[in-house]
Amino acid sequence: MPLKDFGKFSLLGMLSLLFITACAANHGKAADPGLMTAQVAEAEEVAGGSLWHSDLYNDARFTLNIRLSEGERREARQLARSFSSHLNDGRFFMHHLLSELKAHNLPIELAVIPLLESGFNMRARSPNGALGAWQFIRSTGRIYGLERNASYDEFYDFIESTKASMKYFTKLYKDCAQNWELAVAAYNQGEYGVMRQIRAARARGATKLTPATVPLSRGARAYIKRFRVFAELLRHPGRYGVTLPEVNNRPAFKRVQVAGRLNSMRKAAQLSGVQIGLLKHLNAGFLSDSLRTNKNRPLLVPVESAPKLEEAIGLAASMPHESDGPKEASN
Repeated sequence: MPLKDFGKFSLLGMLSLLFITACAANHGKAADPGLMTAQVAEAEEVAGGSLWHSDLYNDARFTLNIRLSEGERREARQLARSFSSHLNDGRFFMHHLLSELKAHNLPIELAVIPLLESGFNMRARSPNGALGAWQFIRSTGRIYGLERNASYDEFYDFIESTKASMKYFTKLYKDCAQNWELAVAAYNQGEYGVMRQIRAARARGATKLTPATVPLSRGARAYIKRFRVFAELLRHPGRYGVTLPEVNNRPAFKRVQVAGRLNSMRKAAQLSGVQIGLLKHLNAGFLSDSLRTNKNRPLLVPVESAPKLEEAIGLAASMPHESDGPKEASN
């Protein structure tokens, strides 16, 4: 179920004020579209700007040069609505995800993998035991640093599982002949099966290793096709009627250090004014209402609501200068 939009009211208010001002200034005259466009852009810049007009999301970040066939374009039009819905479900994590991809020098097209794998469902679980938004199986996740105990599961933690995915994709790209579509297939189908097919293609004399020259399974080819379609929807949403969610170009949440001060997520929701469903979505690694874990794990809280929670638990006075949002890698 799509979550309510908690982060747009200040920007909408600013845009409304600009609209009223422009109308008053142009009373009796036709509105100047160029002036209004400039005023809207200025308002977005003051409010932090839109993620979709930032360096994290621009055409230069799309490096895979994907060109869809007519059949793939038909599929893109059919999937546009569900793509929009799932992208909206992941909007609180989009700034973090695009920041991580850029910091690790990975193509922005990989941002569609959590949509493909789980629809940005933090608690997704497949029949074969793959878990979380990135759908790691236990054995692979442990290799890339994901932990689990009775109170907390990092496979459901979007921040930790994204960190693991960045490492995994970096390795897959090197192992899969530096071809991203083969790497994507290996991520979903299993790296050893795809690498075995790569070795078979080399044994037959193939020098350029791509999905066209490697004998992939039907499932792998279907997954690559869906990846290409989703990447196109992300790059050219307007062509297919995709509505990008409103996302500011800044971290959408802040890490609040609740250890020793607060032990219940429901209590955190009451004190912060954040809906419990959103708080669980941001903090899916916690396996119950209890915030007690083997580590002093922070609670992710929307930036607009974090000060209220910090004040309620006595953090405002003791930590007055803590920066908003998670510590992102520099871009």
